[in-house]
Formats: sequence, structure tokens, C-alpha cells
Amino acid sequence: MRQSMKISLLLALSLFFNVLMAQSCTKTGIDLNISDKMRQRAIDFKNTIQTQQGLRSSTYIYSSRTIKKYVDKPEELVAKLTLLGFTDVYISFDKSGTSLYIDLGWYKIFNKVAHENNIKVHALSLSNLKLYVSDEVVKTDVDWVKSYNNSVSAAERFDGISADLEPHILKANYPNRPEGLTLAWDSENSYGIGKDNDLLLKRSVEVMSLAKKEMGSLTLNEALGFFFQPRFDTGLLEWGGAQQFLKYCDQVVVMAYNYRATRVVEMATPILIAASDYPKSVSIAVKTSLNTLGDDGPLTSFQPQGWDNLITSLAYIVSEGKKYNTFRGMDFFEFAGFEIMWESE
Repeated sequence: MRQSMKISLLLALSLFFNVLMAQSCTKTGIDLNISDKMRQRAIDFKNTIQTQQGLRSSTYIYSSRTIKKYVDKPEELVAKLTLLGFTDVYISFDKSGTSLYIDLGWYKIFNKVAHENNIKVHALSLSNLKLYVSDEVVKTDVDWVKSYNNSVSAAERFDGISADLEPHILKANYPNRPEGLTLAWDSENSYGIGKDNDLLLKRSVEVMSLAKKEMGSLTLNEALGFFFQPRFDTGLLEWGGAQQFLKYCDQVVVMAYNYRATRVVEMATPILIAASDYPKSVSIAVKTSLNTLGDDGPLTSFQPQGWDNLITSLAYIVSEGKKYNTFRGMDFFEFAGFEIMWESE
């Protein structure tokens, strides 16, 4: 009897370690050198975002904050993303001649290995504020991605473009306003049909329309301020509704940046409801970083509250999101901050 119990125990232990190895070794062939705590956190995170149950989840990856860290090891970055259960990434793809330019060979490796691990790769583009004054910039941005795709094998291509055109940063005193722009976002005085906020959102929709015509088989998503939809619903805006963007975008991402899960759901709900004609079209983005552009500090990020609170909060947000046929999954801004949380003691 004791011998039988010993054999059963050994078999159970063997199965346990095999599962751990399967969870740490991806198709990259890399056995990640991470702590047991990080392995368990990855399991908990993956179970919480429910990508194995049909939801999708992405994270933003930037040249200055992540790619340069993994510039000699793109396979390791993919291995971590796979372990965590991400199905998509939105990744910087800066043009040559800029300070953040990354050699195209890096993307060939990253994209290929990501695809081998069932991760779709979306180039971050269509965020240039000159898009508010020039149609030509639309073509330039899209052509940069298409040109790369046309020069590499199918496995090395981008799957789509992730746009991040944010009209609400174009305040009158914004230092990087494009020359020739006469409109200015004003949260106090410029709501109303035909006023500046409305016209800036109209142009945002126009850019998505123009881009989609140029993109061919590439998919398109756009990040939306959570505050557009409520004002569209009450008639303060004629433009900016989710359905207007979804006429041209395959998905939208609602930037629901707050440190409280209940508030995140409140911010995302109007768009989840408004997009009802487009199933699985809305991702809820939360912030896991600090010290980013437009940062409002701890009020917008889950980072200060720590890992355990993040998991509890995500479980609530996902549960509430699944009440709507439009809910696609969770997105995270951005991976550098997320990785800090994952590695924390």
C-alpha cells in the first residue's frame, strides 16, 4: 500500500513539473529564467483574462520602454507574452531616420516567432497629429507598414495597424500642435454640435475612413477616449460615437484608465452598449504604467496598488464586460509597466 502511494506521489509530482515546464517553455524554445512567484502570477493572470476561453488580450509595446530592453532577444519577449496568455500586441514601428527607429530585422524575428505562438502583431501608427491637417500623412503612415509587409515573408508581416489618434490632447496651449490647425480641444467651452471638439472627432473618423481604403487586408483598430460616447449619446457631439468608428475599424479600444475596477467598468460601459451591432469589437484598456505621456499618476494606473489588486480588479472587469456581446477582452498600457508589476516582490 505504501509503495503504491509512493508511486502515485511520484507520478503526481512528475505531472506537476511537466505542467510547469510546458507553461514556461513556448514555441520559442526558451526556458524563461524567472522566479516561481512569476510563474504562478503568469498562470493567475492568464486564467483571469480568459484568453483560453475565447477572449482576446493585447498589450502596448514601445521602442523606448521595451523593445530596446529586448533588442538582442526578441524571442524572449515573445516567450513572456505567450506565457502570460496575450493573443495580440500593439507595437511601435517607427520610421527610419527617427530616434526610436528599430532595425527591421528585429521585427522579422519578433513577428515570425509571435505568429508561431498564435500572437497577432499590430503596428502602432496613425497617431501623427499632422493627420488633422493632411490627408497625405494617412497614406504615408499606412504605406510604411505596407512597404515592410511587401518586403518580407507572410510569417514576418504585421497583421494590422493600431491607431492612437487622440483629438483631446490638441488643446490651444499644446506645444506640438500641427501647423495650420485652427481647431482646439476645450473640455469646458467647446462641446456642442459643430464646435471644435466635435469637428476634431469628425476628422478622427475621416482619418480612419481614409486609412481603411489604403490598408488592403490589414486590420484596423483605434483607441477612444471613454468620454466621447456619453456626450455623443446626449447630443453634445455629432461625431465620436463608437459605431461611427466601427464603420471603418475592426475593433476599438476604450481607454478606461483608473485605479478602481468599478470606475473602469463605468468608463467602458457606454461604448460597450453603443457598439451592439458589432460583436466582440470593444477592448477595455487599463493602465499598468506610471510616468507616461499624459500621465495623471496613481489615479489612472493600477501599478501603485500592486499585483494582487490587479488580478482581483481584472476578474471583476472581465466578469462585467462579458455581460455585453461587444466585449472582446482586456488591453494593457503598457508592457514595461506591466512587467514591473509582474516582477515585483
